[in-house]
Amino acid sequence: MELTTLHLAKQNFKFSSAHFLIFDDHKAEMLHGHNYQVKVDIVCPPAEDFPQDGYFIDFNVLKKQIKSRLDQWDEHILLPSQHKDMKYKISLDGKNYEVHFRDRFYSLPLSEVIWLELTNTSVEQLSSLLAHDFFHSFKKIGVRKVRVTVEETRGQSASTLVKD
Repeated sequence: MELTTLHLAKQNFKFSSAHFLIFDDHKAEMLHGHNYQVKVDIVCPPAEDFPQDGYFIDFNVLKKQIKSRLDQWDEHILLPSQHKDMKYKISLDGKNYEVHFRDRFYSLPLSEVIWLELTNTSVEQLSSLLAHDFFHSFKKIGVRKVRVTVEETRGQSASTLVKD
């Protein structure tokens, strides 16, 4: 059986976000940011299942969905809601998150923070979250597999493959 993979690595598949990586029970990075770049590989159904015009899907359909999802994280602080040492509540005035991480305290505007269902905001976990999201969305149109690569700096990335 022949399978075709679509490769999408557009210049605008990016998001700029702040985060910090948690290494162990004592060490974590300082809050800092990256200009993340994302690549998405999509394994199509067999070619005999393509429409008669010989292509699986208009790239623009996929590009819009990918870009829209990445824009949600752009210019935000990404924090892992599932880490055991991450504690937060909304301030009394309702405008900020009061975040406690070990001996650190941050007061951050509600609109600038995204809490991710992760234990760490590593490229490994970010690529996994995006790969699962994209696969769930694209599976409806017959996609067999999705691989997402998240690069935090040139030459430093992780990728996750999701399939049925």
